Amino acid sequence: MNRIKILHITNDYSGSTVYKNLVGELDNLGIEQVVYTPVKSESSITKNNIDLKVKDSKIIYSHILNKTTDRIFYKQKIKKILKDIESKVDLTKVRFIHAHTWYSDGGVAYLLSKKYNIPYITAVRNTDLNVHYKYLLHHRKFGKEILKNANKVILIGEYQKTFFNKIKVDNSISTKLTVIPNGVDSFWIANSKSFNPTNCVDKFKILYVGTFIKRKKLLELQQAIIELSLQNNMQCELHIVGGGGDQTEPIMKNIKDYSNLFQYHGKIEQKEDLIKIYRNCHFFAMPSRNETFGLVYVEAMLNGLPILYTKDEGIDGFYNEKIGEKVSKQAGASEIKQAILRLIDDYDNYEIPTQKLLENHNWKNIALIYQNIYK
Repeated sequence: MNRIKILHITNDYSGSTVYKNLVGELDNLGIEQVVYTPVKSESSITKNNIDLKVKDSKIIYSHILNKTTDRIFYKQKIKKILKDIESKVDLTKVRFIHAHTWYSDGGVAYLLSKKYNIPYITAVRNTDLNVHYKYLLHHRKFGKEILKNANKVILIGEYQKTFFNKIKVDNSISTKLTVIPNGVDSFWIANSKSFNPTNCVDKFKILYVGTFIKRKKLLELQQAIIELSLQNNMQCELHIVGGGGDQTEPIMKNIKDYSNLFQYHGKIEQKEDLIKIYRNCHFFAMPSRNETFGLVYVEAMLNGLPILYTKDEGIDGFYNEKIGEKVSKQAGASEIKQAILRLIDDYDNYEIPTQKLLENHNWKNIALIYQNIYK
């Protein structure tokens, strides 16, 4: 393959290692890349930076966004980004554009494609569906133009196909829909463990890993554990890893008030420490709403844990095996409690497809898929 130049447009490069891992593996394949990421604050500059080996590849952090007007005036925002890209990237050498979100990045890619005749693909993520498409009604027509003119539309989860069926997209879009999941850090690939149910469990240990924000529903999960203990006399223990978010105060109060039910481990950066906690638990639970994919579910399954997850969100629909129990998007403590009871009652009968997980969520394999698309 000739070393074509790919322009990545990604508003959230600094905020997630997903992009860093993909760019790194594409670099290993010898693909020349320019990663352009507009940022809102100087503190984001150089976050997730990596040294790219391919000549002329680089990451451009551009502090041109703000947290006020850019949230409100969408069209002005993407035109500002387009102008900035034109001033910093030699577009005559760009052969393909990879936009990593539908609206914020895809809008820029669409305008660049019209002006410079450069083909592009765009991904669809949680914020695109649950914020931009849902609330920016006056930009829906423009949003569909982004999809119609893309070479492919990348869906991160199978459930997103259902969304596009609901909004009744025509063949000019539906034929371009391609599901490519996110990968996980190579550490979890190298240290995977098959599901091996433990006999004679006296106390079921459930694990949550994530932030303390409302949509993750940790408060509801805590309440379900409290009810299981008080009403059902079940021996359960919730291990909590993470922190930060608008529900920190009530979550920490529960941890203090029910110290016999909740074990708080704080934020854990070292994967070697986190894997010990995974291996000490029986299930993973995160009844989150509006989850693009939820790599933490994959990490949990690669550690041999069945999962409690949300219907029509994240990983739902990607695996046909009995990987755990689903709850609805609207699930409260009562529904979550019933799902935990099913996890306990059916503990021996779950099926974690470890080999499929290793193949589907290995960034090396995912990079090869994108390489073929770029061709």
